[in-house]
This record gives sequence, structure tokens and C-alpha cells, in this order.
Amino acid sequence: MTSAETNSSHEQHPTSLGKSISEDELSEVLRGIHAENLASYEELLQQPPESNLSLFWDIVVVTAGDAQQQHCYESRINQKLELGLIPSCARYHVIADPPRSNIGSGGSTCFVMKTLLEQYSAEFLSTARVLLIHAGGYSSRLPHVSTRGKVFMTLPQANSPQGIQILELKLVLYLHLLRTMPPGVFLTSADGIELFASKSPFPSVAKPRTITALAHPSSMHIGSTHGVYLLQDPEGLVAADRELRPKDQSALLLNCQQFLHKPSLEIKQNAVYTDSCYYFDPETAIILANIYPTLHPECDLEAWADILFFQDSDSGSGSSQDSDAISSDPHHQGRQIMKRVLQETGISLDVMVLNASKFYHLGTMQEFLTGVCTDTAFMSELHIHNVVRGIAKVQGAAVFATTSPAPATKIVENVDHSTNIINSPVYIENSSVPLAGSIHPNTIIVDTDLPNGAIIPNGTCIFTLQLQADQFVTFTFSIKDNMKKTTHFTFSDNGIDALKRLAIFEHVPVSAMLTREADPPLGCVGDLSLWTAPVFEIAATKVDSVRMALDRLYRIRKFQQDKEIGVGQPLPTRTETSAPRVMGWVSMKDAARIARELEL
Repeated sequence: MTSAETNSSHEQHPTSLGKSISEDELSEVLRGIHAENLASYEELLQQPPESNLSLFWDIVVVTAGDAQQQHCYESRINQKLELGLIPSCARYHVIADPPRSNIGSGGSTCFVMKTLLEQYSAEFLSTARVLLIHAGGYSSRLPHVSTRGKVFMTLPQANSPQGIQILELKLVLYLHLLRTMPPGVFLTSADGIELFASKSPFPSVAKPRTITALAHPSSMHIGSTHGVYLLQDPEGLVAADRELRPKDQSALLLNCQQFLHKPSLEIKQNAVYTDSCYYFDPETAIILANIYPTLHPECDLEAWADILFFQDSDSGSGSSQDSDAISSDPHHQGRQIMKRVLQETGISLDVMVLNASKFYHLGTMQEFLTGVCTDTAFMSELHIHNVVRGIAKVQGAAVFATTSPAPATKIVENVDHSTNIINSPVYIENSSVPLAGSIHPNTIIVDTDLPNGAIIPNGTCIFTLQLQADQFVTFTFSIKDNMKKTTHFTFSDNGIDALKRLAIFEHVPVSAMLTREADPPLGCVGDLSLWTAPVFEIAATKVDSVRMALDRLYRIRKFQQDKEIGVGQPLPTRTETSAPRVMGWVSMKDAARIARELEL
């Protein structure tokens, strides 16, 4: 029996599975496959819409959290179609979750299937190949893309100064799989990047009533915090394939005996695999569509843990969540409905083991920065090329500075501002960095024009949103901040001092980043987080907004220096000038919503 796990963090490909393989050799294989897919994609873009293209999706579905996000996504997709950035031969749909619901990606999967069956004939869907990209939600852990959504997050690209967005990348990644993929639905997430190769062709015949999950080699530790598949492999095919060189390894289709969610390490065998995306046939799609009307609007089901666990028929075998008693909780009810229906209708779970593969997760600021700036394997495989090592620039980023590919542990700061030093890793998108100032390592700068003398501390994410014609806000977070951690506030809490219980830059009270002269932000009542607290100043111009943010960063660094928190970063001498007028206060959550509305 072999084990395989689901949903991991950044790239997981252990070299200790079987004999040690060369990471460089595997990367070269994956880089070659991706290059072929990129070339095929460019050919697709040149084809007229009426072409009978067998190597592309019939339908591409992107999910959205609500109607506003749906309209924004549709607008961006239409722009891409007009610019010829995505193939026009496919039918693109953005499907939003129903109003006033919280169905999660699992419930959304069922709702999408129901919606497609209402729009297309069953006959057409029985022959169609559908790509389903889960992109609903507002990416609070990647706040610099909260307005546009993770599916439109930009990665640098060697042959394009504008980079490539996740939507286009998803359309590229699976082209070699499409050569043999039978009709059905291929489900993936917007923040996962899957690279895989197979010497033999991928399976081309659909198994009726079957979900097939892709499995990638991973570390043993990750399995204890995610899902694990116990596979039926009596002939030892996985181990034998693992002994081959990456270019000779092939996709192996095995039956899953049991799914375990967050099992103990003792349960697992020597081989651990990460699951990233999965396929299901048209019959299974209809079954999922019929499940949707039975789900509660607040079921909040996850498309992986709450759907794939149906294979676990023994509730006492190590699954921490499969002891669900009969409960009125919508989530537990939904899990039980999903499990019962999939078992009663005879759905089976297969796993396609891909030894020559990697899975990358770009769901947090740290993971994103690592991927585009420092992970040389990831950058090589995805054709990411930075002119200066560790400094990624996309979409009109103007850098008028001395760039320094210094290690992240080295902090260089010019107190006299005679030169600008940029210390990698740094990601700069649609922004300008001037000749005088200093950018410390581990920084994300998006839609922000920094003035002379700007100093951006280590580990900062800074970005600007336009809310109205004369309203701007520039946000500043640490890339390590927990955006969802809540603190409770009551009406008895008074003024800025009450905000000392909410931390930013990990350990700095929010009260310390605000000026004592400022009017206390209103609306700080209830369970608040960095995502929901209205503690960021609105300015009348983009310039004033950036200046407010830099003043905020100075106060944060002053607090850190006084409390000796983190690394020592000397503060420059500042000349006090009159502060821009604060027009109001806004939370990250509300600002993203307002900015989306302005975009429409």
C-alpha cells in the first residue's frame, strides 16, 4: 500500500523517495514540457475562432465569490479576448456563488455543474472538456491582489515585460494533458501551480463515475497536516517508476483504497504524494449537480477535503474529521450528504501518480515572493527571468536605482539617501522606485510610485488602491502578517488606544502606526482583523496616499526600534512637514470592494 497526500504549501518534491534523483534533471524535464505548452499556446492564439481545435478546452469556468467579483472577472476576460491574450475558441463563463450564501469551493463545484446543465444540453456536456478554476474569495492572504483576484495575479515572464497572469498560465499548464484527456471536468485552484510530465500518454478513456486526482511527490511531514490517499498497488508500480530517471517516468493510474484527512505520521508509508487538482467524468458531473439543491446555503464545503473524503468508508481509521455525528451544523450535514450520495451512486476515486512532477502553492505573500524571486527551480521551469537576480519587475515597473542582489539577511540602508539600494528579494509591479532611498529585502511593491528618500522596511507589502476620482489609499502590511487573526472590540473601547490590541507587522500595535493627532477611526467594533479594521487613511491624491503610508511605516519602525523588535534598522533624520489631510478611514476589505466597483 502506498500513501499520497493532498494540498501542500510551496513546492514539495523530496529527493528521498526511492533513490535520490537530480532536482536539476527533473526541473529540465518540466521546463521542457512547459516550453512545449507555451509554444502550443502561442499557436492557439493565432488560430481563428471558427477553427476546430481539439487541443483546447470547450468551456472554461472561473468561479467568483459574488456578483461584483463576477462582473470584474468578466470584464477582465473580455479585455483579454479583445487583446488576443486568451484563445477565442473556448466558451468562457464566470459563475458566482448564489447571493447570501457561503457554500465554499465544494458547494461551488456542485453549483457550477448545475449551472452548466441549465445552459447546455446533456449531450453537449457529455462530449465537452471543461476547465474549472476555483477563484472565488478575496485573497486576504495576498492583499495586493485582493481587488483583481488571485486568478489575475501576475508572474514575471522571460519573453514579456508585462508578465503572465494566472488565468493564462492555467490555460498553458494542461495543454499536454488535453492531447488525450477524455470529456469531463478538470478542477483546479487559482493559487496552485502544477507541472508534470509522463513518458507514456496520459489515460484517454473516461472511467464512468470516477474522480481521478493528480498526485505529486512530496515530503513526509506535509501529510500530517493534509489528506492522504492509501493506494492499491500490489505490483509495486509506484516504487518501480520512482527508480527511473524523470524523463522515463510515466503517469500511473491506481485505485484509491482509502482517503485519510490529517492522519498521524505512523499511518503513512514511505511514499507521500501531494494532490493538487482532479478530473471527473460527465456522469459524475451530473451527480454533483444533483447534490447542490440538497446543500444548505451555509455548508461551506471544501472542494478537496469535503468531496474526496467519500472514499473513506471506515470512520475510525485515522481521519480526524470523519467522526461527524448527525448534526445540525450545515458543514457537517453537507459532508454527510456528499459522502452518502457519492457512495450510493457508486463513484470511485482513482489517483494518477506523477513522479515526474511538482506542485507549487502561491497562496501567501511569502510563497509568492519566494516563487518569483528566489526559487530558482520554479523560475526556471516557468520561464521566469529577472534581469537582476532576486528582483522581479512586471507591467511597467520603473526602477531608477542601484539594485543589489544581496542576500535577504543583509540589510543595507543609506541614511543620507545619496543612492538607492534595492536588496533582493523584491517584487515590483506597475510602480516606480526613485534614485534616492532604500528598499529592504522581502518586499512587494504594487501600483505605488515611491518618492525620493523613500525607505521600505524589510518584509513590507505596499500597494495603492484608487477608490474614487479623488480618493486613494496606500496599504502597508508585513508579508508575515496574519490578516485573518481577530481581536474583539466593544463600544466601551475608546479611541486609538483601543487599537493597541490589534497587531500589524506581527508585533506592532495598530495604535502605534497612527498619529496621535488623527481623529480616531470609526467602526472599530466587533471582531476585527487587519482585513476588516478601518484603520487606513484615505487621501485626496495618490501622492498624498503614498506619503501617508511612508509616514505610517516610519512610526512602525520607530516602535520596533524603541521596543527592540526584529532586526536593527537605523532610522534616518526626518524633517517634519505638514501632513496631508485625512479624508476618511477604510479597511482593506472595504477598499478592495470599492476599488472593484470603480473598475466597473
